[in-house]
Amino acid sequence: MRTFVLAALLAAISSAACASDQAQPPASIHLRLDEDAIRKAVRETLAEMPAPARDRGPVLSGDPAHEKFKRQFDDARVPGCWGPDALKHQPAQIGPIGLGGILALPFWGAAIAAGKCR
Repeated sequence: MRTFVLAALLAAISSAACASDQAQPPASIHLRLDEDAIRKAVRETLAEMPAPARDRGPVLSGDPAHEKFKRQFDDARVPGCWGPDALKHQPAQIGPIGLGGILALPFWGAAIAAGKCR
């Protein structure tokens, strides 16, 4: 029983000694913030940061597949019936002869009836 009490007492003393060592900071550390210390810390932090990546332009700029898809998408879009490209999918021509102006009105009506424009 005495050994148990003695062991508990030694454990309590050693833990109190460790706690007192941790509570008191070393005398050599001065916790003082002044403008010079802040400037130095900022310079060191900026020096450690990696340089930003250079802008390489649009990611899809040189991709021919992207350009092809964009062209196909624009070609497949159904135009408005009141816009300048209303006859895009219903050309106003008879054989090789293209028609315009008032002669294109029947083709415009056919484009509306066929749903080739919105």
